[in-house]
Amino acid sequence: MQFPPFEHLHFYERLRGRFLNISFSDMREFPLREFHREFPMDIDTVWVDLRGMPDLRKRIAKRHGVDPDRVLVTNGATEANFLVNAALVRPGDRVVVDLPMYSPLRDCPVGLGARVVPVARDCSNGWALDMRALRKALRGGARLLVFANLANPTSSAISRGELRELADLAAEAGAYVLVDETFREMGFSKAPPSVANLGPHMIAISTVTKLFGLGALRVGWVVADPEVLEKAKAVKDYTTAATSVVSQVIATWALQRHGFFVRRAKTITDENRRILRDAIERMPALHGEVPEVGNLYFPHSDVDVTALEQRLLTKHRTVIAHGRFFGTQDHFRIGLGGDSGVFRRGLSNVRRVLHELT
Repeated sequence: MQFPPFEHLHFYERLRGRFLNISFSDMREFPLREFHREFPMDIDTVWVDLRGMPDLRKRIAKRHGVDPDRVLVTNGATEANFLVNAALVRPGDRVVVDLPMYSPLRDCPVGLGARVVPVARDCSNGWALDMRALRKALRGGARLLVFANLANPTSSAISRGELRELADLAAEAGAYVLVDETFREMGFSKAPPSVANLGPHMIAISTVTKLFGLGALRVGWVVADPEVLEKAKAVKDYTTAATSVVSQVIATWALQRHGFFVRRAKTITDENRRILRDAIERMPALHGEVPEVGNLYFPHSDVDVTALEQRLLTKHRTVIAHGRFFGTQDHFRIGLGGDSGVFRRGLSNVRRVLHELT
C-alpha cells in the first residue's frame, strides 16, 4: 500500500505562531467548562465496548434514522473513511469520487490500489452533481462511489431525489455508496436526509468534530448495513480496536444537547455569512455565490491562488486553504465557523492582497 501524502494536514502542521486562520472547516471550539457539569469519576477505564458505548450508539442512530446495531464508533471520521475503504476496496477496483473533494475521501482508495475516477461538479451551476457524467463513469463498473453531503469544500447539498438516484445507480452497478455526512446537519432546516436508510449498499460516516466543535475528542462513526459494519469492525480490530471511553462519554453529553449545538452553529455561521457577503461585494476578483447553508465557501479566483496564498501567509499571517487540496487549482476554501472578529480581519487581508495582485 502506498498512500498519497495528506498535504492539507501537513500544511497546517507547518504553521507556527499566531495566524488569522480563516480556512478551517471546524466550528468554533467548545470548551469542556461550558458543559456546566462535573466530569464523572465512575468511568470504567478497563473495559470498553468495541462497537462503541451503547448510549452513544443509540444517540448516533437517532440522528441517522436507524437502529443502534448499525452504528460503529470510530476514532474520528478519518478512521471511519479508512475502515470502509479497507473493508470494501481491493487493488484494481474502480472507485468513482466526487470532485472537488476533501483529500482523504479522494486518496484513501488510491492507497489501497484502486483506480480512482474523479467526476467533477458543475461550478457554474452551484456545484450541482453531473448525473450524466456519473452515469458514464459507472459504465466501466465500480466498487465504491464517494461523496460528501454537505460537500467539503463547497457546502453544496445532494437532494433527497439525487440521493435516491445515486442509490439506484449504485444498485444497478453492484457498487456501494459512501457519503461523508460530517456537515449534513449544518444544512439546518434544509439539511438533506442521511443515506443510511436508503438501502443496504448505502454507507454514512460522520463525527462530532465539526458541528460540535469537539475535534480533539476524535469521535466519529460508520452507519451501515450489518454485513458492511462487520467487515469494517474486523479492520478496526487491527487499527485502534476501540475508541477512548472518556471521549465517548463527552461525545454522549454533546449529542444529548444536539439541538443546542445546531443552534450555536447557525448563530455563528449566520453572522459570518453576513460578514462574508458584505466583503465579497468589494472583491471583484472572486466569483461564486455564498451558500445559504453550511460553514464553507469555495470561490473561484481570477488571481493566481498560489500567489494569493503565499502573500497572505508571509505578509499578513493569514491562512486560506488552496484549491489544490481538493483537486482544483483556481479556487480556495474559507470557513465560516470561527470567531467573527478574526474572520472579518482575515477577509480584509484577502481583499488587500487581491487588490495588490490584480
